[in-house]
Amino acid sequence: MITADDLLRLTKRALKNKRLIVGIQREPYMHVKTDDGIKVEKTAGGAHTLLDGILKQVNGVMVALASGDADKLVVDEKGRIKIPPKEKNYTLKRIFLSKKDYDGFYYGFANQTLWPLCHVVFIKPVFSHEWWNAYVKVNQEFTNAILDEVGAEEALVWINDYHLALVPQMLKEKNPKIRIGTFWHIPWPTYEVFRICPWRKQIIEGLLGSDFIGFHRGYHVENFIECSRRELEVIVDSEPRSVTYKNHHTKLENIPAGIDYHEIKARLENQKPPTEKLIKKDFGFDYEFLAIGVDRIDYTKGLIERLNIIDRFLEKYPKFKEKFVYLSIAAPSRTRIPAYKDLNKQIEEKIEEINAKYSIGGWKPIHFINKIFLREKIFSYYQLADLCMVTSLDDGMNLVAKEYVICAPAEKGALLLSKFTGAAKDLRSAFLINPYDIDGTVDALLQALTMKKEERAKRMNEMKAVVKENNIYDWAMKFIEKTVSDF
Repeated sequence: MITADDLLRLTKRALKNKRLIVGIQREPYMHVKTDDGIKVEKTAGGAHTLLDGILKQVNGVMVALASGDADKLVVDEKGRIKIPPKEKNYTLKRIFLSKKDYDGFYYGFANQTLWPLCHVVFIKPVFSHEWWNAYVKVNQEFTNAILDEVGAEEALVWINDYHLALVPQMLKEKNPKIRIGTFWHIPWPTYEVFRICPWRKQIIEGLLGSDFIGFHRGYHVENFIECSRRELEVIVDSEPRSVTYKNHHTKLENIPAGIDYHEIKARLENQKPPTEKLIKKDFGFDYEFLAIGVDRIDYTKGLIERLNIIDRFLEKYPKFKEKFVYLSIAAPSRTRIPAYKDLNKQIEEKIEEINAKYSIGGWKPIHFINKIFLREKIFSYYQLADLCMVTSLDDGMNLVAKEYVICAPAEKGALLLSKFTGAAKDLRSAFLINPYDIDGTVDALLQALTMKKEERAKRMNEMKAVVKENNIYDWAMKFIEKTVSDF
């Protein structure tokens, strides 16, 4: 099993005294104005925790968009500040955008064009030239900020996710000595889907400026290669998988992301084990069987399909009335985008319909909590749940499934997991389901709730071992190794 220390040793060895620069859309710390002055807040995200640990060991630089209302007041003339707040051992370089540019880049092209284009869930992407221009402009801002740090020197640059698809090519054109690794966390669709994008060629060219591109799933690698082959004059090698375009060689591989097993286990050990009284205290209901879902409100997560599954489950197996409760913890997300507003309304209406249909006395089958919780609270709820439901329609990975596996007691937990998640490739002892197949999923739900303790423990322990072994450090180590080979 790879540890944090293993990863740090590899990173230092791989850099050979060169600089490490990370380009990521969201900053790890933001400065906000309060009545007591300026305070610093840590933003959420597993990637930030990992990158924070690496960068502070090698005095690296993270380039990210400013998000706090006091961010500009604490940086130097180049937008830089030393972080983390107490240790101050690496640099955060902030990019400040106008509201128009940010909206076009983030709420427009990134999340109304690329997101629905790459997640095949039958939501139509919006193609706007204004949004595309904002996306190009912001990618150029990231490129300029990275070059401002690197200059003409050699460096290792880690580009994170779909927000920055054009940066690799922009960087290579200005400084060919930079070694670039890009990780694309969301799915990559088939060419039949991707070809509808008016800027498909520019996006592929942008990514092919990378020396290595990582995806979570093998067929996303194959889809990207096929799109490259159909759009550009490329040479494709099969072993190892690579694409050569304009004499530049880009390696590709699927590296499924993990989570920080030991960090979560340490949190659990520092918490008092929860009892069923916690659910009663926090949400006001009793239960015999508790199912939990923890999601952002997003059309890729199959939330309406999950509600239809619960509806059919109670209809088909009425003996679970007054016993089974589904707790939906759904964080608000991208609420300025019409498709997300509409989804929130559909969810609330569907829950109201199901609860009206089945409620008896003080019992109702679904409790919907539309807010963000601290991770410690979520981990406590995981420990109490008999079942976690992950019904994504298309998902690069899904780390909720892996967090639940760590937290749930082996003799109590069970995981109902969509086949359309990257996590399904790792967690083969879950109940793997097709969320479009309502009756098939209902039968799997019944089996998950009623299986013998021995089978429950066997399945959970097998998944726990996989999550422990294939952790976040293993993922990052493989990514860095692939990026820096021959560097």
